[in-house]
Amino acid sequence: MSTKTKGVTLPIFLEFIELRTKVASFFPMVIGVLWAIYHYQRFNPLNTLLFVLAVLSFDMCTTAINNTMDFKKAVDLTYQKEENVIGKHGLDYDHMVKIVFSLLGIAILFSLFLVFRTDFLLLPIGALCFLIGIFYTFGPMPLSRLPLGEVFSGITMGFGIFFLSIYVQDPNLLLNSQWIGGVATIYWSWQETLNSFFLSLPLIALIANIMLANNLCDLEQDIKNHRHTLVYYIGKKAGVTLYTLLSFLPWLVWFGAIFLGQLAIFGLLGVIIFPKYLNHLKQFQKEQIKSKTFVTSIKNFVLFSIMYLVTLLVALLISLI
Repeated sequence: MSTKTKGVTLPIFLEFIELRTKVASFFPMVIGVLWAIYHYQRFNPLNTLLFVLAVLSFDMCTTAINNTMDFKKAVDLTYQKEENVIGKHGLDYDHMVKIVFSLLGIAILFSLFLVFRTDFLLLPIGALCFLIGIFYTFGPMPLSRLPLGEVFSGITMGFGIFFLSIYVQDPNLLLNSQWIGGVATIYWSWQETLNSFFLSLPLIALIANIMLANNLCDLEQDIKNHRHTLVYYIGKKAGVTLYTLLSFLPWLVWFGAIFLGQLAIFGLLGVIIFPKYLNHLKQFQKEQIKSKTFVTSIKNFVLFSIMYLVTLLVALLISLI
């Protein structure tokens, strides 16, 4: 399927890869790196740079796949021609597919370099993340078109990126292998892995909420295009209730982590952002409109993530004094 050929300018490219949504991968990376420095006293600058480039390239790739597949599979021609970035700007479909493969190639290149610099186990872990990211929007039954999108996006980006941000600093912290002759021995620090999962729960919940908010706003459009997301099955009312529960979960984990001594006590000062956070939540509860209230889900993710980041950064600076 092709459209009238038109050059891809930088603004169009940024719209195609939806640059504004990259915060969902940026904050888990930064927070994970800061946690590794604060908790484990580990930081590998080159590995961190390679990881950032690999994650951002792949994140752009998955978004690009999503937009190309939405264009190709669109049943609603109005959406295809007037709302989808490819149809709206009269872009050549085959050219956009080449951009997708270019971004994927860049991500794979940086990832393989990281495998060489860390541990072989990063290869299957990374491959699994790549497969989830690709089949999130690609294939006969994309995960994003099923009632699984929130789970996969939340865990893969919220926990996966956070975990790997720590892992690339030093594989010995969480998971590593030794190969002697024909025997491979795997060492897994399951307690530290569980701890990492617990600390990533706020990110998991808020990233899942971005996906949920998107599906709540797009329900009617999704039905026209035969996308049966979680909201399609549970309905808008239950969807908004779930969104509310996922909005409060990060705060429960936050106070729990402070109580357990994993986060500094001055993290309690984070409550100063709660009124604004709650206001964003109430706006979305009132109406679920893509052009008006969807952005509140991103705002709350950014707001909470900045609080998380600043708390770790201040704690790190205090520990260095």
